[in-house]
Amino acid sequence: MGDVDEMLHRSGRTARAAVGRLEDSTALDGPAGAVRHVAQAVLRPRTVSAVLRGVPAGHAAHPPLTDVPIGLWFSASALDLLAPVAGRRAADRLVGLGVLAAAPTALSGLADWETSERRDPAVRRGGVVHGVANLAALGLYTTSWVLRRRGHRAAGVLVGLAGGTFLGVGGYLGGHLALVRHAPHHDPLATTTVERVATGVRRTTTRGPATDAFEGVPLDETKRSTTDHGEIRTWIEAQGGRPALIPPLGPHEVPVPAAIFPSGPSGSGAVPATWQEWFDAFDRGGLAFVRPAQLTQAPPFFELAQA
Repeated sequence: MGDVDEMLHRSGRTARAAVGRLEDSTALDGPAGAVRHVAQAVLRPRTVSAVLRGVPAGHAAHPPLTDVPIGLWFSASALDLLAPVAGRRAADRLVGLGVLAAAPTALSGLADWETSERRDPAVRRGGVVHGVANLAALGLYTTSWVLRRRGHRAAGVLVGLAGGTFLGVGGYLGGHLALVRHAPHHDPLATTTVERVATGVRRTTTRGPATDAFEGVPLDETKRSTTDHGEIRTWIEAQGGRPALIPPLGPHEVPVPAAIFPSGPSGSGAVPATWQEWFDAFDRGGLAFVRPAQLTQAPPFFELAQA
């Protein structure tokens, strides 16, 4: 079982590292700027913006909407493979319905992305690739439907299967944005913006035993770095926060200190902990706590760096 566990952890670290490189790619900021202009135009009407952001539903509309085209398209592919004769008419209709359902799904995703991308470069870049992958899937499934309608069924099935590949990539990135990056960073029913913020920790795998490497944080007059336990606890509690830890990814790693604020946890998978456990992990990692210089500054954003 140990070998299986290590293989699973290695796979997870590889996937997360690949997404991390994508999130660090400044080359994606240019295309993101173009998408931003489109989003602003689409969301300019207040009623349209409210609906797409999920105000009538009470929470973001995009996550549940994604289940509709994904379910329709994957069901069509299942019929194509398992019932190529008896299920062909149903499969064709499912492909067409998926194409129709993709439009509101994409627009709601654009609205969620627009609320978060300026404050979180990782969401900005990952969201652009997520959108491109899903648009590619939409284009392929649309082509598949046209081919089916024109009698080129075998080609339509193959193109649909190719669309499923892009849909899988887009779905994986969408899950990363929601579960790891906590996007969207906005409560549609809030009268003021509520931001979910990250610690700024970048976990990178080094050769040999897996460890957490914390990059240096540039300091200026707006930031303060400290290792004083009392000061750290006072600052987090003054923001309404509670201590938490992000469990290690592998057997040789240590937990990552985090915090749970009223606006949300400061890291993906953060679980409540005692202050003793928090500072044990903090000291074992040889870390420094970097925060805004003003104690009352909001939102509560902090970073961890090597001391």
